[in-house]
Amino acid sequence: MSSQLPAGDVARLAEIFDLYADTVSDGAKCMSPAAFARATSPPVLDTSAFFAVADTEARGVLTKDDFIRFQTLLRDADAAAKLSFSAAEPETATLRALVSADPAASSYLKDRPKISYAEFAQLIDASRAARIRHAFVAADPQGSGTIHIDQLLAIARQFVPLEPTSPISQRLALLSESPDSQRIGYPTFLALISLLSDPSRIRQSAPTASLSPLETVVLNTLASGERGAESATPESISSIIDTCYSALQPVPQAEHKPKPRSGLMEVMFQAYNFAIGAVAGGIGAAVVYPIDLVKTRMQNQRAAVVGEMLYKNSIDCFRKVIRNEGILGLYRGLGPQLVGVAPEKAIKLTVNDFVRSRITNKQTGEIAVAGEMLAGAMAGASQVVFTNPLEIVKIRLQIQGEMLKEAVGSTKAISRSGAITIIKELGLVGLYKGASACLLRDVPFSAIYFTCYSHLKKDVFREGERQLGMLDLLLAGAIAGMPAAYLTTPADVIKTRLQVVAKQGETVYTGLTDAARKIYKEEGFKAFFKGGPARIFRSSPQFGATLMCYELFHRMVPFPGESHELPQERAAHQSRELSSQTALFHAGNALRLLHDSGYKFGAVVPPAK
Repeated sequence: MSSQLPAGDVARLAEIFDLYADTVSDGAKCMSPAAFARATSPPVLDTSAFFAVADTEARGVLTKDDFIRFQTLLRDADAAAKLSFSAAEPETATLRALVSADPAASSYLKDRPKISYAEFAQLIDASRAARIRHAFVAADPQGSGTIHIDQLLAIARQFVPLEPTSPISQRLALLSESPDSQRIGYPTFLALISLLSDPSRIRQSAPTASLSPLETVVLNTLASGERGAESATPESISSIIDTCYSALQPVPQAEHKPKPRSGLMEVMFQAYNFAIGAVAGGIGAAVVYPIDLVKTRMQNQRAAVVGEMLYKNSIDCFRKVIRNEGILGLYRGLGPQLVGVAPEKAIKLTVNDFVRSRITNKQTGEIAVAGEMLAGAMAGASQVVFTNPLEIVKIRLQIQGEMLKEAVGSTKAISRSGAITIIKELGLVGLYKGASACLLRDVPFSAIYFTCYSHLKKDVFREGERQLGMLDLLLAGAIAGMPAAYLTTPADVIKTRLQVVAKQGETVYTGLTDAARKIYKEEGFKAFFKGGPARIFRSSPQFGATLMCYELFHRMVPFPGESHELPQERAAHQSRELSSQTALFHAGNALRLLHDSGYKFGAVVPPAK
């Protein structure tokens, strides 16, 4: 039966099944009755009746085909009758109870152990009409043929989904015989119940084509908000249809608002985020450090210097480092990098999350692109306090190898220095040399990166509809790093030139503007993008690995007492919306037939007394 649905709908239903499947049978994912109830709606009355209908093989679990077949059934125009008949078919007594309001139907079933579905559907229609008549008569003890507006709403809710605060309920008084009477005649009552029982009959292209004349009057009055209206706009008619269907949506659950953390718990929570960021950042930095070293040496290579150029390109640089300094030469300066990356990544991720949470719309959960870029920019600016000292020490360690090679055969003795020695030589002020260029690089980088990362997860990998896996997170982080890294390469080149020690014969730069002007004058515009490809190859996988580890570690090791909602849970509401509103409407009608009460998904509406 799944072939009757569009391929896109089948794929969506398959995703819903995968989200909620909680057991395995014969090597395949399956749904238990409890999982079936969670996947189809919030808790409902007697969901076992529907499960038995879906479980056509009586296995006690549902396969993916069973689930899709059941969802397909819900889209049939006569789904309510089919569901009711399938659920009650083994019990003749239940069938009799469903049509008990019609004496003739009860007499027909009395001595028959089984009837066909066609007979059942016809009897159900007649029995429902009988119950509607009896409800009206009970509300009109004087026999006036009219009932009060308040009684109309109570009776209508027994047979159709209708919220007391909905636009339809608010406009019921317009259906009264006169503005002062507040009473509804029996014909109008029947037209209203008939109209709201099957909103699918109302078509925007020809909304009144399948309606009776009185149903048309009722529709135009409710849609336009004017007594006795002869017409209504397509938009207002559409709102009436939406109102009918929205009454079947799950009852909103009270949002869980975590209690404010105490001062101590807040400190511990920030320490937890720092630890997660440190581990994730360390992994990302170690993975791509050899590429970073090559990038730095390429950027520091001048076009107009004394002697020959050491490296022809990034690959040549990579080969010569291994030949001259060994494999370990590719990791020179990694120690300070790992020490510094902990607070750097932690503060960047923390500030970005903090600012995003403050400027996100609390009602819709949406955040503007400008807000996303602002959060990223502030995160980039905050990290410079850690990044600049780290970068200047790392860069000087990275270029030591080539300085030692150039010193071979010269009279000047150069010894290899460690990180502590370099820090002592620079001093506190020296550690922040080139900080302006660092800001110029890190602020736009983070603004671009975090915005791209968020939209890639949401728009490309469909976060929220499904749980993102390791590859999804890695690709989202890596792809987002590409434009962010390349577009900020000029600032990275300037920063590198300011932070290295100029060798004999090389140009000395006094500041940000001076460096930019001299680089352009001596080496041309292309010099600003030196090491650009290497920067992409370094930043892209590094941030991909960092963000992947950061999110996975938060899932695997949640902060004690902190609620981390998984994508499956966030997708629960969305997955219900994927099941069409028509399917929910038909299922609601079936439950009314089975339980003979005013019922809507997520809550029981008490029958009128």
